[in-house]
Amino acid sequence: MDGLIAQPQTFEVILKRYATHLQGCHDRIIADLQKAPGTAVLTEYFQEGKRFRALLTFVAASATGIEPRNIISVAAALELLHGASLIHDDIVDEAAERRSLPALHVRIGIGPALILGDYLILHAFRVLQESQDIYGWEKTSEASHTLNCYAQLCCRGEFHELMPTGAGNPEDEYLAIVQGKTASQFAAAVTLPAIVGGGTSEEIEALRTYGINVGIAFQIQDDVLDIIGDSRVLGKPVGTGLIKNRPLLPLIYLERYGSPTALREYRRIPQTEASRPVHLAALLRSEGILDRIKATQDRYLSTGLQALERIRPSDDRAALSVLATYAVHHHS
Repeated sequence: MDGLIAQPQTFEVILKRYATHLQGCHDRIIADLQKAPGTAVLTEYFQEGKRFRALLTFVAASATGIEPRNIISVAAALELLHGASLIHDDIVDEAAERRSLPALHVRIGIGPALILGDYLILHAFRVLQESQDIYGWEKTSEASHTLNCYAQLCCRGEFHELMPTGAGNPEDEYLAIVQGKTASQFAAAVTLPAIVGGGTSEEIEALRTYGINVGIAFQIQDDVLDIIGDSRVLGKPVGTGLIKNRPLLPLIYLERYGSPTALREYRRIPQTEASRPVHLAALLRSEGILDRIKATQDRYLSTGLQALERIRPSDDRAALSVLATYAVHHHS
């Protein structure tokens, strides 16, 4: 289209543009799950969900000149890995709900849910290997190695969150956790199509920087929503991070910037009180903590968007900018 955008770039427009590819990814996953253990329950969970990471994969492919229909196996592998991480997260968090459904471990037990999560991880790498039919063994192997590294980063981040060291700067520790457990998945979603499709090293590094920074901004928003969000909108309970005493940027900033009065009030809120998120949200607003968090969030978002300038201008590069802003400011 000679760089001209036919209509305004909005999330809905982008979603419509890639609907066929997203449906192909969905159909591929559902077909695979017919051969999986626990077919019925797994299929139900994968019918839900936004497939946002798959959308990032298709748009990143197009932005680097790769035909998106040729990386459906990459998108499917990433969605399978993400699904596995959610199953394991819900077990660790003792969460009762996911995607407005009872959490998998609640329905079938912790043991079977753990096994299904492990199965999805292993199967994801098998699905990714199918890319070699189009792109060859060397590029597919490189993509598989990269995904393995990102998956390990995710596990390290999750472990660090469960067993924080408590040493050093709390914000630095929080950001290290977030970069592992969440930002690594965003980076995988946008770099893998470029790797398997033969993108340049500059494109791959630009997409990695974009993914890491947008992923950090996304997780900051997720942690804010865990305090001030609506469980009916989120499709999962709120306050999980508070209950589990996880490192959360809102609490780190409240401790650092809150007034003595606010800190005394915060420490008086009983840990088990159901309305704790409501009281805490009021403190965060009155102390200007949410504004500070937004400034930090916007800094990471801006860094991610600036990285895209190293990719040739196109509608799809512009779409990555739209998706970043949507992920950070509209996700729920």
